[in-house]
Amino acid sequence: MKLKILKLLAFFFLSLVSLKSDELPDFRMGKEPARANFKKGLLQLNNYQYGAAKESFMASLTVMEEFHLSRKMLSDAYYLTGEWQESLNELEIIERRGVSNQIWKNRAEVLRLKIAGIGKKDVLTFFKQISGDANRGFRFRHPTDALVDPIGNLYVLSFETSNIIKFDPNGFPVGNFKGGLGRTFEGPMFFTLHKDILYVSDFASDRVFKLSQSGRLIERFGEKGIGPGQFHGPSGVAVSQNDHLYISDSSNNRIQKFTLDGKFLLEFSKTGKGPNDRLSFPSGLAIGENGLLYVADKENKRICIFDDEGNFIRQISHPNMQKPRSIKFYENRMYVADEANGLMIYSPIQEKWTRISTFRDASGEYVKILRPYSSTYDYTGSLYTVDYDRHRVDIFAPKNSLTSNLNVFVERIELNQFPSVSIFVRVKNRSNQDLTGISREAFRVTENSSVFPLLGMANMKEFNNQISTSIVFENSPKVKEISPNLDSFLGNFFSSLTKKDKVEVVRAGKDSEKVYDFGTSPLDIYARIRKSVPETEFINLGKSVYQAISDLTPELGPRAVVLLVSGDVLPNAFNQYSVLRNIQFANAHSIPIIVLSLGSQENEMSTLYRDMAVRTGGVYLKVPGSQEETELYNFIKSKKDNRYILSYKSKAGAELAGKFIDYDLSVFFREIIGKSQGGYFVPESN
Repeated sequence: MKLKILKLLAFFFLSLVSLKSDELPDFRMGKEPARANFKKGLLQLNNYQYGAAKESFMASLTVMEEFHLSRKMLSDAYYLTGEWQESLNELEIIERRGVSNQIWKNRAEVLRLKIAGIGKKDVLTFFKQISGDANRGFRFRHPTDALVDPIGNLYVLSFETSNIIKFDPNGFPVGNFKGGLGRTFEGPMFFTLHKDILYVSDFASDRVFKLSQSGRLIERFGEKGIGPGQFHGPSGVAVSQNDHLYISDSSNNRIQKFTLDGKFLLEFSKTGKGPNDRLSFPSGLAIGENGLLYVADKENKRICIFDDEGNFIRQISHPNMQKPRSIKFYENRMYVADEANGLMIYSPIQEKWTRISTFRDASGEYVKILRPYSSTYDYTGSLYTVDYDRHRVDIFAPKNSLTSNLNVFVERIELNQFPSVSIFVRVKNRSNQDLTGISREAFRVTENSSVFPLLGMANMKEFNNQISTSIVFENSPKVKEISPNLDSFLGNFFSSLTKKDKVEVVRAGKDSEKVYDFGTSPLDIYARIRKSVPETEFINLGKSVYQAISDLTPELGPRAVVLLVSGDVLPNAFNQYSVLRNIQFANAHSIPIIVLSLGSQENEMSTLYRDMAVRTGGVYLKVPGSQEETELYNFIKSKKDNRYILSYKSKAGAELAGKFIDYDLSVFFREIIGKSQGGYFVPESN
């Protein structure tokens, strides 16, 4: 905890010496309209009126061309409407005029990377290590496994100290779990996280524990023995896509299959004919992207693959494989932690092996991984290796994430309860990934030299339990023809809706028209689509998708556009609002576009739709008949709202009504700092 305090104090100091924002200029005679239009633009921007905000900022610049803060806000407005090149142009004008603002320069650099389409792939380099003896009260010895949850918390499982240490995304220890009062671990080996529950194999006690992510014991099952549901050294743990729990029973040389509540289903150990037809001390388990079960068959020096009923499929090995302990998958690669040979990485596409056994640490010295037990990846692409003998976890991060500032972007300022101020902000890395799990202690706001070191932060879990969806349908004869059968592929989606969810319907014809406001009645929605008179001359899909995204921007929680199209070629569908602008508009607000196409043939439109879906984090489905259509609701709900809503009480009093207040916002994440600057006008009345 002392380390956490020292790091936060250092961050606090850096926040105090942040760059001064570009305050309002001196508005001389005849220049007052520049201030008035700037103020109007800020209000419009914070009310999601992006088009009007652009006009106001441009009107301000017409009066006073050197009003750099107004130009920067114009750049923000362009960005939020999906016009990224125009946004960059405004920042480059500021740069050419010699304005020295490193935060704005960083913003321009990020935009250049986004426009160029730079992906998140980058070479890994050593970031830091987590030593088992570094934190008093959070000690671990002989770590055996590690995993990272969806928001970036790291969990380290330790055999000797029989505990799980939980670290927040900044690497600060926040939990020490031992299994439960009177039911502690005796020697845990491996674990997995499934639907917010930790499943832990306790090798020494021959039991399996189920814990919450906060360490609360839910239940445990198992005992020593050779019968069904009994264990002799439970080791690997894996949960399949259809919610079956697999445990490698190492000393019994078998795999056991259970329901998630511990009900025994079957066991298997035979792998085929030949001298090695039986598993020998099976260790780590993993479910591959193909749904098959992969087993680290330790004593037989191989990886065995089974189907979900225990039928042997095939095996994978390598001449240098000696003691495969665990298996993990990440982006179509298999990572095998071999105790004697380092971390072995297999690419099934290339059928090629690579290996990590040594690396250069922060001092430049070569370090050997003595006894790797496991590995894992997180959502940023960082690799974690678990070294059993060195009592530590080594972390390797994409190089660009360690050499560049964070991308911190404020979407809006809410002043409805002034002097309470709420800031809606996204924090991204250079790969355009939302950075999640950042605690409120990692944020700082400096307002007119007043520092607010401890901010309030909204709990986004409440909002992430509801979805907002805009269904855009192509008003064509083909869609009209299938409209009586919409329930055949949308039925599961509508049956999954709750009272908190919202769905609107936008008709794409010659113009864009909302025909159903946010609600949840499938009968009314189907009726709106069925009753539409189809059009044949011109379908303005681009404008309709743009309207759908606009309607979703004020909503909190998971959001998505569902685009129902015929799949036929529509030459002018995106003339008014281009595909690129819609993609950038959707990405600016993290709103995926899901395309449901009735077309069975591949053509230029299917290529376009697929690109739109993939580049916004959505999915392209041919309906009816796609298996994924039954999971449409869950897919949308998985697209969490990763914004941070920060709040504080301003020190500005009523005597400053109508005055401009500038602020600096700083955030600390994994020893990297990001900053944003802006301001607001103190409301005239509450």
